[in-house]
Amino acid sequence: MRRYRTPIIVIPCGILLCTIAAQLNHYLSALHISVFIGGLLVAFPALRLRHRHGWRVIVPLGLWCDAATPLPFGLLTMLFLITHAVIFQLRPRIPKTGPLVGIAVALVANIALFAAVALFCALRRAAPSGLALRLLVDLLASELLIALVAPWFFAFQEHALALFNAAPPRHETQP
Repeated sequence: MRRYRTPIIVIPCGILLCTIAAQLNHYLSALHISVFIGGLLVAFPALRLRHRHGWRVIVPLGLWCDAATPLPFGLLTMLFLITHAVIFQLRPRIPKTGPLVGIAVALVANIALFAAVALFCALRRAAPSGLALRLLVDLLASELLIALVAPWFFAFQEHALALFNAAPPRHETQP
């Protein structure tokens, strides 16, 4: 059971973030704006946890996000897993100096995930004329939200892990 302690703690943190983002999307729907926070969900497990623990976190979070979208079930999970694998492979080349690196990784991952989902949706249907502007506004809103929330979310996850004595040992956070 000890080996599942880290994912059991990180998954509810991600679900909380998804719930907050869903509520924010509800309030922003009057302005025809929505936010996407997939990059933030993937960044912490890919940067701070072991590969196996990261996959154990990403799969339930991806399925949770899939359940709330009109996309084919499993698409976000697959994209989250691919993004996690890419970030994990680049982890030895990413400097470990402070929270700004995590924020930058979350922003870049979110852009990549947002572009993949937008491309998938655009290829499935005929794109309306104002789609590019709508996607740009949604991407900017998403990136602004991630830039503001990422420091809190990373600290929240690290404190939750420390609270339950499940913080990864020092050698696990290294490449």
